[in-house]
Amino acid sequence: MKQKKEKKYLKKKTGVSIFIFWLLFGFLGGTAIGGLIFQNSDENAIKLTMVYSSEKSSWISESSGLFQKYWEEKRQIDPTLKSINLDFQPYGSGDSLISLLNGEIQPTIWSPASNIWVPLLNSKWSQITHDNTLLVPNFTRIIYSPVVIAVWEDFYNAHPFNGLNELHDLIKDNPGLVKLAHTDPRASNSGFMATIMMVSGYLNMDPSKITLDNISNNNVINWMREIESAAIFYGKSTGFLGKYMRDQGPDALQVAILYENLVQDFCIPAQEKYGQKIKAIYPVEGSLFSDHPFCILNGDWVTPEQKMVAREYISFLQRDDMIAKAISTGFRPINNTILDIPYINEIYNQSFNEEHGVTFDPTIIKELLPPTDGTVIARIPDLWLLTRNKV
Repeated sequence: MKQKKEKKYLKKKTGVSIFIFWLLFGFLGGTAIGGLIFQNSDENAIKLTMVYSSEKSSWISESSGLFQKYWEEKRQIDPTLKSINLDFQPYGSGDSLISLLNGEIQPTIWSPASNIWVPLLNSKWSQITHDNTLLVPNFTRIIYSPVVIAVWEDFYNAHPFNGLNELHDLIKDNPGLVKLAHTDPRASNSGFMATIMMVSGYLNMDPSKITLDNISNNNVINWMREIESAAIFYGKSTGFLGKYMRDQGPDALQVAILYENLVQDFCIPAQEKYGQKIKAIYPVEGSLFSDHPFCILNGDWVTPEQKMVAREYISFLQRDDMIAKAISTGFRPINNTILDIPYINEIYNQSFNEEHGVTFDPTIIKELLPPTDGTVIARIPDLWLLTRNKV
């Protein structure tokens, strides 16, 4: 009984069923995750809850302990401060969006893998509540990992390409040569972003300017079918896809669309096993950033005290030493000026270099701005369903 009681911390009993969300989100699936357990038994403690994308789990896990310690030190100086309970849980970006909308979870902070999910949440929230008040009025970006084209070194040397358009031409001109994979955009942030980057690349248009007419254009659809014709499967997890590429080798999969930090993780193990690296290609057309925004929700379940602690936590994450810890786990800082600090620059140099299959120079990575129209974003998976390879 106790366990069931504890699992209710984020849940609100509601008559809204998941069926509604299949009507709203035909492209998204998944079930809510509960079972978030508080650390502190103090009933007067301020409860700070956060759901976040799993890619940054190592950093968040370390930061939560350090923030708890930081807060207790503040309480020693100011005894009027209440103690805090931190409950931070990893959650898929699409699944967390659905669970927020149907009232299954009510965190103080929401941190999906990319800010691309923010306008979609705001749009659907407005439709459900019939209120134009934004659930996410703003957010804070601290770190990022660009979406890149991962390729085996020998394949790239024999068949070089600089981006998605040249990859498309390579696939079209050489049927059967390329074995490609990316994740299912209905289930995974990276596949969602990959599909947007393909459309953007073909149109030579920033994603923020893409319209519904662009998505339904026959030339876009045909181009997408041609590049997708090389896909051998669509994974549900970006991490699994990266591991598959690393473990199965260059004969099984030559090209995959992944986060840069995964290339960094798998480059050396791949070389040890197959005698060649997996390297990141930064599309000349540009990359969407998996920028892990921190969003303090403007929900009626969030108290002023919780907002205060949430702001303090996000400010804590922006400290130099905390960003340094994120860099050591494979993320780049949004603010590149922090690299002027000698010890952080040293950590950065150890993480970002050719030995790890990634570039040292962040200026060669062209950032694309994601769509801001929730209606356009919601139709992206439909385009993929229309053009995907039937594997």
